[in-house]
Amino acid sequence: MSEFSERLIQLRAKSKLTLKEICRGAGIPPSRLVELERGTRIPTSGQIEHLENYYKVNAGELAELAKPLE
Repeated sequence: MSEFSERLIQLRAKSKLTLKEICRGAGIPPSRLVELERGTRIPTSGQIEHLENYYKVNAGELAELAKPLE
C-alpha cells in the first residue's frame, strides 16, 4: 500500500464519516475512492485536489504522497 493510500485511510478514519458521505462531499464515485484507498488506481490531479479540499489539508500534501505512483 502506498503512502497516499494510507493517508486517505487515516483521513477517512479521523473524519468518522462513511465512504459514501466522503464521496458525496468530495465528488468522487465510491468505487474510485475504494480503488484509491487500496492503491489499485492512480489518482488524477483533479481527484487529489477534490480530496485535499474536502479534507482541508494543505494544498499539495496528497499530491506529494501520490508522486511515486505517477
